[in-house]
Amino acid sequence: MAALDALAAREHYEAWLAAGRHGEMSWLASSKHRERRAEPERLVENLRAVLCVALCHPPGRDPARDQRLGRIALYAAGEDYHRIMKDKLLTLERWIQRELFPGSGSLWYSDTGAILERGWAERAGLGWIGKHAGLLSESLGSWFLLGEVLVDRELVPDAPVAERCGTCVRCIDACPTRAIVAPYQVDARLCISYLTIELKGPIPRELRPLVGDWIFGCDLCQEACPWNRFAPPAREARLHARELEGWSLERFLTLDEQGFLELFATSPIRRADRAGFVRNVCVAMGNRGEPGFATPLARALRDDRDALVRGHAAWALGRVAAASPGADAMRREASAALDTAARDDTDAWVREEARLARAEEARG
Repeated sequence: MAALDALAAREHYEAWLAAGRHGEMSWLASSKHRERRAEPERLVENLRAVLCVALCHPPGRDPARDQRLGRIALYAAGEDYHRIMKDKLLTLERWIQRELFPGSGSLWYSDTGAILERGWAERAGLGWIGKHAGLLSESLGSWFLLGEVLVDRELVPDAPVAERCGTCVRCIDACPTRAIVAPYQVDARLCISYLTIELKGPIPRELRPLVGDWIFGCDLCQEACPWNRFAPPAREARLHARELEGWSLERFLTLDEQGFLELFATSPIRRADRAGFVRNVCVAMGNRGEPGFATPLARALRDDRDALVRGHAAWALGRVAAASPGADAMRREASAALDTAARDDTDAWVREEARLARAEEARG
């Protein structure tokens, strides 16, 4: 339970926005969001306390699944956590309103509004802010999701816990894009999670090789954290990873808009949009550099309706061809596809991506 005092986290957050580290997430800097973060009383009249909860998601990866599908952030591998937290927080909210404090007013949140979740969770003693700017718990590690219920009744607050990161900088060292620009400071514009989810345009060329085979989100800073040795298994079955039988990186390239919406109907992956998701798949295939990816990438470069996908398919095709100098037939196919796109594609940016990819393929 968090006492309703001013949060130091708000000052840090405002400084983060002022530095432009939120990238294209312009809604975070809107006046409405800023007012509600500054005055949570705007959300619930006569607000008196913030009840904070954590829900663990699975802490382990399946290497065979990752090899087949590419890597997906663990929180996003199952059902959309917003749906799950909504069910649980609504139940809690109704109990508060009907049993604990009949007639009271309350409002639940879980990454669904203008509320500083980590700041309130830290105040409530759920954990401390780690150097990767995420919440860490001595008993839970960091493989958990946060939720809140804002209540118009006085409740006994819990005491915050002391930070226990010490001199450890493993999370900082683990980030390939150097998005953790200093302890406790993340530049979203460099973060793989931002690049694969929130960014709607092209992934900057200089960052693409660093994205690796992450197709939605990233867990590298959390995987490096020693406190996650103590993370418990997830009890909520809906958060466990979907198998996605029959799917692979190559098959993801064939998704049209309807197919994407149906496959990920209950998944947080829908947030990336179809073009953004397939863009990520292209980047993952380019970074893997497997010769068998050349044909599906060439097909995507030729046929995909979205210039965003075609441009990244061109980049990936150049990388695949450059990584296989002895595969003459594959390289001829890649060269022909890139030459055609560089000459004939209807989008100028795609033509440029194809020209640059062709040059990289030739150098390889």
